[in-house]
Amino acid sequence: MSTIQIFSRLIKLVFPLTGFMICAILMGVAGFLCAIFIPVLSSMALVNDPLFSFHTIVILLFVCALLRGILRYAEQACNHYIAFKLLARIRDQVFGALRKLCPAKLEVKDKGSLISLITSDIELLEVFYAHTISPICIAFVTSLICVGIQVQFGWIYGLYSLFAYVVVGVVLPVFISKQSRQIGVEYRKEAANLNSYVLESMRGLKESMQYMDTDRRLSGLNKQTSSLANCEKELKYFQAKTISLTNFCVVLLSLGLCLIHIYMN
Repeated sequence: MSTIQIFSRLIKLVFPLTGFMICAILMGVAGFLCAIFIPVLSSMALVNDPLFSFHTIVILLFVCALLRGILRYAEQACNHYIAFKLLARIRDQVFGALRKLCPAKLEVKDKGSLISLITSDIELLEVFYAHTISPICIAFVTSLICVGIQVQFGWIYGLYSLFAYVVVGVVLPVFISKQSRQIGVEYRKEAANLNSYVLESMRGLKESMQYMDTDRRLSGLNKQTSSLANCEKELKYFQAKTISLTNFCVVLLSLGLCLIHIYMN
């Protein structure tokens, strides 16, 4: 199946919990708006903006800071409620299918991949359901609101902000996904190989001890573990580079908006 088909099948599982997802999105948007207006209100206080008095700004800052924490907690609570409910459902379906296949299924060559599916792969879906679906919707809605506000000060500001959001929110993730796909596949493969090796070693432990083969099996286990650790190290290094690239783009695009404002005024 293609990536789009996999995503569509995963998202269909959320439909029974649509109410919680909508609540998470609304609270996430409100929370991010509170976070955005904290530096905005602080700047207004510094320049003595006539729109609000200093005391009013202080009260608004306190309210925004308080609501930011509450809304963030509520958003994450909804997201993780959805994720854990769906993970329980997926595990039930996976183990239901395995009951029909085991123990014969564990005799096949790809039993390590099967163990990875049962353990780490299902756990990774928590990231998708708790930290992917609603944050994308929140980012989209919040970006539209910010662009709409900035258009009120000048179309050039709104247009540039839209360009910046597309670069950071669409172009960079697509680029990073393509660059990291091979590393992710290698890590998944090494994890499956380690699982297979451990299973074979455990099932043949009696024979290994009988024929004095434990040292060779231990050496092989260390080799498999080292290979997985090196792959994970490479993955972490790539993650650090992508975070640095993203932060650099955010700073550069923010600087560009400042330069546009200076030029326009």
